[in-house]
Amino acid sequence: MKPPAPPDLAERALIRRKREDAALAVPALGVLLLVSPVLNIFAGSGRILGLPAVFVWIFAVWGGLILLTFRLTRRLPPADERPHPEPKDPAAGGS
Repeated sequence: MKPPAPPDLAERALIRRKREDAALAVPALGVLLLVSPVLNIFAGSGRILGLPAVFVWIFAVWGGLILLTFRLTRRLPPADERPHPEPKDPAAGGS
Protein backbone atom coordinates (compact mmCIF):
# COMPACT_ATOMS: atom_id res chain seq x y z
CA MET A 1 0.00 0.00 0.00
CA LYS A 2 1.45 3.36 -1.07
CA PRO A 3 1.54 6.27 1.36
CA PRO A 4 -0.78 9.12 0.42
CA ALA A 5 0.70 11.72 -1.89
CA PRO A 6 1.47 15.11 -0.34
CA PRO A 7 -1.14 17.76 -1.08
CA ASP A 8 -0.57 19.91 -4.13
CA LEU A 9 -0.11 23.69 -3.99
CA ALA A 10 -3.81 24.53 -4.36
CA GLU A 11 -4.80 22.06 -1.66
CA ARG A 12 -2.15 23.41 0.73
CA ALA A 13 -3.34 26.97 0.07
CA LEU A 14 -6.93 25.94 0.82
CA ILE A 15 -5.91 24.24 4.07
CA ARG A 16 -3.84 27.28 5.10
CA ARG A 17 -6.71 29.65 4.30
CA LYS A 18 -9.16 27.58 6.38
CA ARG A 19 -6.77 27.68 9.34
CA GLU A 20 -6.30 31.44 8.99
CA ASP A 21 -10.07 31.93 8.86
CA ALA A 22 -10.47 29.81 11.99
CA ALA A 23 -7.85 31.95 13.73
CA LEU A 24 -9.84 35.07 12.81
CA ALA A 25 -13.01 33.57 14.27
CA VAL A 26 -11.53 33.13 17.77
CA PRO A 27 -12.09 36.76 18.88
CA ALA A 28 -15.68 36.62 17.61
CA LEU A 29 -16.24 33.45 19.62
CA GLY A 30 -14.83 35.19 22.68
CA VAL A 31 -17.21 38.12 22.27
CA LEU A 32 -20.19 35.81 21.86
CA LEU A 33 -19.30 33.86 25.00
CA LEU A 34 -18.71 36.97 27.10
CA VAL A 35 -21.66 39.19 26.10
CA SER A 36 -24.10 40.25 28.77
CA PRO A 37 -26.94 37.75 28.07
CA VAL A 38 -24.58 34.80 28.38
CA LEU A 39 -22.96 36.23 31.51
CA ASN A 40 -26.39 36.76 33.06
CA ILE A 41 -26.87 32.99 33.06
CA PHE A 42 -24.06 32.76 35.62
CA ALA A 43 -24.82 36.00 37.48
CA GLY A 44 -27.05 34.31 40.06
CA SER A 45 -25.97 33.34 43.52
CA GLY A 46 -24.38 30.10 42.32
CA ARG A 47 -20.88 29.27 43.45
CA ILE A 48 -18.27 26.86 42.13
CA LEU A 49 -15.55 25.89 44.60
CA GLY A 50 -16.50 28.89 46.70
CA LEU A 51 -16.12 31.36 43.80
CA PRO A 52 -18.98 33.17 42.07
CA ALA A 53 -20.01 31.24 38.96
CA VAL A 54 -19.62 34.31 36.74
CA PHE A 55 -15.92 34.59 37.66
CA VAL A 56 -15.37 30.92 36.93
CA TRP A 57 -17.14 31.33 33.56
CA ILE A 58 -15.07 34.38 32.56
CA PHE A 59 -11.74 32.75 33.42
CA ALA A 60 -12.76 29.42 31.86
CA VAL A 61 -13.66 31.17 28.58
CA TRP A 62 -10.46 33.20 28.74
CA GLY A 63 -8.34 30.07 29.28
CA GLY A 64 -10.22 28.21 26.56
CA LEU A 65 -9.60 31.01 24.08
CA ILE A 66 -5.90 30.99 24.93
CA LEU A 67 -5.68 27.22 24.39
CA LEU A 68 -7.65 27.41 21.16
CA THR A 69 -5.43 30.20 19.85
CA PHE A 70 -2.32 28.23 20.82
CA ARG A 71 -3.53 25.15 18.93
CA LEU A 72 -4.46 27.17 15.86
CA THR A 73 -1.18 29.07 15.72
CA ARG A 74 0.82 25.85 16.02
CA ARG A 75 -0.90 24.62 12.84
CA LEU A 76 -0.35 27.81 10.81
CA PRO A 77 2.81 27.98 8.70
CA PRO A 78 5.45 30.54 9.71
CA ALA A 79 5.21 33.90 7.96
CA ASP A 80 8.36 33.28 5.90
CA GLU A 81 6.85 30.06 4.45
CA ARG A 82 3.61 31.65 3.27
CA PRO A 83 3.43 32.26 -0.46
CA HIS A 84 3.75 35.89 -1.49
CA PRO A 85 2.12 37.26 -4.63
CA GLU A 86 4.58 37.76 -7.44
CA PRO A 87 5.23 41.44 -8.22
CA LYS A 88 3.99 42.45 -11.63
CA ASP A 89 6.72 43.26 -14.10
CA PRO A 90 5.82 46.53 -15.89
CA ALA A 91 8.18 45.59 -18.74
CA ALA A 92 6.19 42.42 -19.42
CA GLY A 93 3.37 44.42 -21.01
CA GLY A 94 0.84 44.07 -18.18
CA SER A 95 -1.38 47.01 -17.37
